[in-house]
Amino acid sequence: MLKSYQKMDAGLMNLTNKRAILKLIKESSQISRSKITKVTGLTPPTVARIVDELVQNEKLLEYVGVGDSSGGRPSVVVRLKNVNNYIIGIDLGATYIRGCMVDLNASFISEIHIPTEIQKGFNSIIEKVIHLINRLIARKSPDAKIWGIGIGVAGLVNSETGIIETSPDFGWTNIDLRKELENRIDLPFFYDNSTRLMAYGELYFNNKNKISNIAIINVGYGIAAGLVVDGKVVKGHAGFAGEFGHISVDNCSDVECKCGMKGCLEALASGHRIASLAKNRINDPDASILRRFCESNHDSITAEIVANAAKQGDLVSYQIYDEIAEYLCRGIGTLVNLLSSEVIYIGGGIALNGKFFFDLVNSKISKYLLTPNLKLQILPATFGEQATSIGAVSLVMEKVMNLEL
Repeated sequence: MLKSYQKMDAGLMNLTNKRAILKLIKESSQISRSKITKVTGLTPPTVARIVDELVQNEKLLEYVGVGDSSGGRPSVVVRLKNVNNYIIGIDLGATYIRGCMVDLNASFISEIHIPTEIQKGFNSIIEKVIHLINRLIARKSPDAKIWGIGIGVAGLVNSETGIIETSPDFGWTNIDLRKELENRIDLPFFYDNSTRLMAYGELYFNNKNKISNIAIINVGYGIAAGLVVDGKVVKGHAGFAGEFGHISVDNCSDVECKCGMKGCLEALASGHRIASLAKNRINDPDASILRRFCESNHDSITAEIVANAAKQGDLVSYQIYDEIAEYLCRGIGTLVNLLSSEVIYIGGGIALNGKFFFDLVNSKISKYLLTPNLKLQILPATFGEQATSIGAVSLVMEKVMNLEL
């Protein structure tokens, strides 16, 4: 019995050391074996053996020459092997389904996006996801390996059961996505809430400065947040943390949110709200540019059209964005004062309006922050339209780095 425990302990120790070395190499881009020894405290023979295993067996690393010598024998340099090691990320959105195939550094190998056509129903959407995944797989070379597929879904995903309990964007309730896909996909796949995955992406692929407290706010048709506290993505009970859009930012408002409450941030500052306000004010004398941009077709008005009109000097459009930026800053102020976040990333369709939008937000935010939080940075989501896709990739990448696949 003692021997079996000793074997188990040795195996667990080897796995722990492998994980530590992989993490160090990922964070360092490339590094010599002697530096790995120095940083980890492992012996040179142990480091050499583990690196050889990761090169020859797992095929996650590759040798890239030798480093500088300080008098002794030059040390071998290693890095992640990106060639032919791929991950697929899917952003299952209400407007588009975006898919990408990337290497282990999240560099794009291929990308596809197709319209979701939500009106065609659930089965059609599932078929589109399968078709998109198969198209991406077909683009890899025969000797390439796809480690897995990550999927981001707009909705409340129960982290314990995997059930999408509700998705207002899709009109789904109690959807078991795993059951729908497991007999159709031959690769490991994982899924989670799309905004939380955006936070994973920032944490995993864009955190060279080791910032441990960030939030990413997804402002599109709805509003949600992915939260990182002390270097860990917050899930909360059963995975429902981050419903930032349903905090009250105006308790006198009569605007009803789809959740049934009034004065929610999502009801007052989402893309849907921007379009709604513009439609209500389209005949205002100061909305002439907006009328021209939508060709007097009220139903065609979107948040993007309103932003473009505002940039061209349309007063009504500017006032609308000024109003939603005010509400958004109230929400951000509450979030930052509560969690003391160092950086807020804003993603989603509204963030794609660029400098115009971020100038408005940055001009208002300070009045909602406590003095210790005034150094807050508000930045666009690093990966733009691909933020959820890259976040989905990071879900798989974490499994790869932990040698769980």
